[in-house]
Amino acid sequence: MLLAQFQLDKNPFYLQYKNYCEEYIGFYHYHQGIELLIVHRGRGHAVLNQKMYTLEAGSILCLQPFQLHRVHFEVSKDCPYERSVLKFEPTVLVAYIKMFPAVNRFFEHLWKGTLTNQVITADESDEAFILQILSHFFDKHLSQSDTEYYEAASLMTIQILDRIRRLWHENALTENAPIRSERHSEKIMQWIEMNYTAPFDLDILAKELHLSKHHVSHLFSSETGSSITDYLMSRRIRQACWLLNTETTPIEQVGVSVGIPNFSYFCRLFKKITGFSPLQYRSHSFMQK
Repeated sequence: MLLAQFQLDKNPFYLQYKNYCEEYIGFYHYHQGIELLIVHRGRGHAVLNQKMYTLEAGSILCLQPFQLHRVHFEVSKDCPYERSVLKFEPTVLVAYIKMFPAVNRFFEHLWKGTLTNQVITADESDEAFILQILSHFFDKHLSQSDTEYYEAASLMTIQILDRIRRLWHENALTENAPIRSERHSEKIMQWIEMNYTAPFDLDILAKELHLSKHHVSHLFSSETGSSITDYLMSRRIRQACWLLNTETTPIEQVGVSVGIPNFSYFCRLFKKITGFSPLQYRSHSFMQK
């Protein structure tokens, strides 16, 4: 479990093109930039914002900066998972995208707006169009100099955002499906969001959901692919990262404020999840400003 925050520091554009896997282990993480995940094969789900989204061929998952999320796919030789992933630092795109007002408005909304739905569906022609753009960039521009690379990557990203913008509006106009009932895992995530800074008590959670402790744990694991503890700790460490990055609260108090009062345990857990000690993380964050 690693919070993948620093991938865009050296290169503001990161592309995986048609990545194929027969083994896949998801983990809770976030990125400093926007991420666009295009699913080509497989079936799974994404966990973010206390919601679960179904992912399948043609799904495009749009993630905002610093959104804690986990993508889970059950994969095998007979049912592989294939996807393309584009991550980019939005501030780098600003100078280029201003020339395209409609796309710019959508980009600003995707970057900073409140998104009620973060998965859209592309048909075969739309997916083929996006893949053609990604393939051209992947084949022609990865070896260019920095200036040419950033220009080509920006234009490629703008084209994809424009197609997603059109799909976004089309999906909004055709979404007439009945509202599905809320999953137990979503109720659990919402409860954690309201209570993650307090000591965790599975008895209280189970009682509020009118379920047994064992059933609560089993439901969360079967629906999300992870344990309640993994989700809770990831949420706490995500909040600790935010506090270390934005406030001058003493490090000893950060763990207390996110529900981990034992300082040595907080430091060990923080390093296990992020790869940095709390002090290293804070120092690195301030160096980037």
